[in-house]
Amino acid sequence: MDPENDPVSYSIVSGNDLRQFAIGSRSGVITVIRKLDREDLTRYKLATEDAGKLSSTATVNIKVTDINDKNPEFVGDPYNFTVKEGLNKTSVGFVRANDADEGINALITYSIPSGLPFDIDNETGEITTSRSLDYESQKNYQFVVTAKDGAPDPRIATATVSIAVEDVEDELPVFSRSVHEATVPENVPDYFVTDVKAEDPDTVKKITYVIHQGPTDLFRIDENSGAVYTIRGLDFEKESQHILTIGTLENMSNQEGSTTKVIVNVEDRNDIPPVFTIIPHPITLEDDVAIGTPVTTLVATDSDGTAPGNKVRYEIIGRGKAAKYFQIDPDAGVLKVTNDLKKEIDTEYQVDVRAYDLGEPQLSSVITLDIYIQHVATVAPEVGLRFADTSYSVQVPENATFGYKIKTLTIVNSKTHGGNIPLKCLVISGNSERKFIVNVTEERNCALYLNGTVDFESEESYQIEVQIMSLQGFINKEFAITQVTINIVDVNDNIPYFIYPTGSTSEKYYAAITANSPLSSAVTQIKADDKDSGKFGKLKFSLVGDNSDFFAMDQSSGIIKTKKTFEDLDDSHLPFKLTVKTRDNPNATKDYNEIEAPVVINLITTDNRLILVIGDAKPDVVQKKITLITTIIQEQSGLIVGVEKLATREFIGGNGTLESDPAGTDVWFYVIDPETDTILSRNSSLVKRSIFDKAAMDNITFDITGQIQNTAFNIHEPIILHKVKTASIASFNGEVFPYALIIIACIIFVLGIVGIIYICVSWSKYKSYKDQMQRQYVVPASPTRYDTVYVEPNLKEYETQVLQMCVPVDEQDDYNDLHLDFSNKNHAFSLDNVSYISKDNNLKKYGQQSPVSSESATTVRASSVGDGHILKSGEHSLRRDHMYHNRSSDDEEMNASPTNENVMFKEKKDYSHLGFSYDHSPVETTTEL
Repeated sequence: MDPENDPVSYSIVSGNDLRQFAIGSRSGVITVIRKLDREDLTRYKLATEDAGKLSSTATVNIKVTDINDKNPEFVGDPYNFTVKEGLNKTSVGFVRANDADEGINALITYSIPSGLPFDIDNETGEITTSRSLDYESQKNYQFVVTAKDGAPDPRIATATVSIAVEDVEDELPVFSRSVHEATVPENVPDYFVTDVKAEDPDTVKKITYVIHQGPTDLFRIDENSGAVYTIRGLDFEKESQHILTIGTLENMSNQEGSTTKVIVNVEDRNDIPPVFTIIPHPITLEDDVAIGTPVTTLVATDSDGTAPGNKVRYEIIGRGKAAKYFQIDPDAGVLKVTNDLKKEIDTEYQVDVRAYDLGEPQLSSVITLDIYIQHVATVAPEVGLRFADTSYSVQVPENATFGYKIKTLTIVNSKTHGGNIPLKCLVISGNSERKFIVNVTEERNCALYLNGTVDFESEESYQIEVQIMSLQGFINKEFAITQVTINIVDVNDNIPYFIYPTGSTSEKYYAAITANSPLSSAVTQIKADDKDSGKFGKLKFSLVGDNSDFFAMDQSSGIIKTKKTFEDLDDSHLPFKLTVKTRDNPNATKDYNEIEAPVVINLITTDNRLILVIGDAKPDVVQKKITLITTIIQEQSGLIVGVEKLATREFIGGNGTLESDPAGTDVWFYVIDPETDTILSRNSSLVKRSIFDKAAMDNITFDITGQIQNTAFNIHEPIILHKVKTASIASFNGEVFPYALIIIACIIFVLGIVGIIYICVSWSKYKSYKDQMQRQYVVPASPTRYDTVYVEPNLKEYETQVLQMCVPVDEQDDYNDLHLDFSNKNHAFSLDNVSYISKDNNLKKYGQQSPVSSESATTVRASSVGDGHILKSGEHSLRRDHMYHNRSSDDEEMNASPTNENVMFKEKKDYSHLGFSYDHSPVETTTEL
């Protein structure tokens, strides 16, 4: 709008390069003059101006709205995908379509026809399998994928999808035929039998044929072709039919068709000749036997399985005139006489009989039958043929060779009847092994020969019987058989041999002994043996070497002992390397065999000891398995192992003390380097690597545990601690226990002697005391008076005197052990025991004299009831057997006094607490006050 109201004209100055818009020059209305395509250009920006002299511009933004005018377009059409068979819900590939529209018009969804084994994601276009595909059923799929936009009136596009199914080996080979049958001639190795075929529907066919069942020692199958061959010749007579079950490695199921059966029928061939079942002995006939007389029946059998190969016929192919005089039935094998035997002067016929079968090729075997003809003629027994002795005894050295002449058995009258009389010698018994043969010599005697070898160690003697064979009339039948005893003489034909310890890998003896071993300690025992017997089997041992002065060897037992101590021994002597020699026939200067072997002896120190711990077996159980244990350690470590001892297991307890476990065993052993023969220290690198290394120790303990069925814990060095017995019960071994019993017996004996001495001394003391009590006592003069004392509460006046007792001084030593204790604890004095005695009564009893005023009166008075009077002062003997048995008279005389003019203390004393036993007589002691 122009403020001056001048006319305004409009024009588009920019943004209309395609001439798609026009503007009214006067009205200013913009119109579309050409078709717009949003997909080409979405927005337009136009600049308009006033075309007058004065102008101004304005910008017009034009947005083109979308309409569904574009079809979706697939990118990469057509689509080719591959997928492996047998996979379900697996991704095949993606299809993608673009739509140039916008908004809902550009929203694309995908779909495929129904009935296909595929699904498609309608948003992403991902194609997946909806079920497992089978290459063998369908190899390719082609279908159309539809892309549709989201407009109400949608537009669509299509694309072709080809999916190739990739074959995998998912099919099992199957045999179409369940049974194959073939015929194979026997005795033909590597013979083609038949071939079997299995079908594999997979593209890549892989079939490996195997024989599941059947004699795999007779048949083999080509694993690729399925051809079956024989490995060696079959035998119809053993088995006429074989059945093979053939399958494949790819199909090991039991489903139908997984295997096929091959029946192999063996075709019999004539491969076995007839065999005579009985070997006939020589037959003797009289020359006058009738024609047609059966001589013997020969039997032969043919082991072929089928006819005619097992049909046997017989014929004579004999030498000389045998066929003229004998004939055999071809079917039955009966040999008969067919001519008069008197026509010939021959005395012996050898008839060769052939047994043949009817197979192809024909097979046969021949046997020779000796027939002796006895022409009827008799001679006197004394001129008949006989042995010179009925028995012989001969000796044959065991090293005699084949053909050795043992003995010539003389035949008496062998030349008397001329050389035309037939003569033969036979061994008829005791020759089951055919070790001996007998031939007739030129002098017409029987020579006995060795037909094999003999061994004294196997058989020391043989007994055989030899018989003379000739014309019947010329034999002395009583002496026609002789017995020959053949004694085999032992010779030194065997060399001694050493018996090495079980598990030893070298022909060398190893031993070890502690360095502080006493003299004559056993080190080891060398064992050897000789197959000979007697003096040739007796062995003698000897020890040689530079260090032999340290050791001695028992010549009979082979035990090596020490004969020197090893103190201050130079290490250059170690190890001791000796040689042991063993010879048989010890006392002979010739005809003996000698062998030798090295012996290595090491000294054991603390550094050499190792301990294998067996946790759940006692030493006596482990002892039975010790050879197996040492063998395992040797095999694992490569070292030579020697066992020093077996002991109860020891370990360090929780309180740090050494404890023992009777249920376990410590195997103390040492090892020797087989290269240097030197005993090894625990600290050596070889021991650490071969035994203490964790892997090596685990292998050793694992193998030992598995072999001996007991748990091997570990291997460690000896524990150095003072042993404190805690949970274990002390036990004695077999060596200490007898000495402990002897010590205990000695202690009991000594204690017994001491007890007897003590009893004797005590008895002597007791006898001395008894004698003392019977001795007289010397009564001393009246003691000195003491001042009066006052006793509460009545304040009565008492006079006190001292009681004294004297013992005779003779034989003073006899009474040193007598101790009288007059202390208050042993003489319990109490005023309750005090009674008053009147002066009148007292004077009556003591002869009208006051005991107080009389100097001669004794301070100790004893009353004797037995004789009814009081002992006088001149009687110094107190007799125990007269002590008071009845004190009633004293009780009557010694009445209590109401005054204290005279007081008599009466008290019964018991001295049993001093260890003296005596009759408790009622003894009273009185004291005058």
